[in-house]
Amino acid sequence: MSKLSYIYIMCVAVAMMVASCTKISDNQLPQAPVNINLSKAGYWQTYGVVAPGSYRMFVKNERIPSNYPYNANTYTGYGGVLLVCDIYTANPMAYDLSCPVERRPDVRVSIDGNSYDAVCGSCGSHYDVMGGWGTPLSGKAFTQKVGMNRYNVVKTGSGYNIVN
Repeated sequence: MSKLSYIYIMCVAVAMMVASCTKISDNQLPQAPVNINLSKAGYWQTYGVVAPGSYRMFVKNERIPSNYPYNANTYTGYGGVLLVCDIYTANPMAYDLSCPVERRPDVRVSIDGNSYDAVCGSCGSHYDVMGGWGTPLSGKAFTQKVGMNRYNVVKTGSGYNIVN
């Protein structure tokens, strides 16, 4: 390999590293409390995500899921909570259901059954929620560098709690 070719390859590699360090903002939505208790006996098996690629949505004011025992201490974020099982680690991850581009609690993402991306039906943005920490893949979210708001999933005795 010539010295000029080596320099060219190194310049391209450096440019790619700099481009990949672009900061993604994942706090575009207003702060809202999150507290979903899935630690009681049987709750995780009933309402949790137990297999890679599985997901569940929680929206308290719409009673989603309808049989979850919501109470006064349950909060589901700004637009609801999307709970997923990471396809690489099998760990649970949680995001706000609201599209961070649209910034409205009633404009929510849904899971595409083929790609398992979270997709906003309004702006068309796609997000990697099953293994990419809610990073934008396409659409306005990609061009604006806006990712999904994440919540904490904390292991407890027999299940997990979702909190912010």
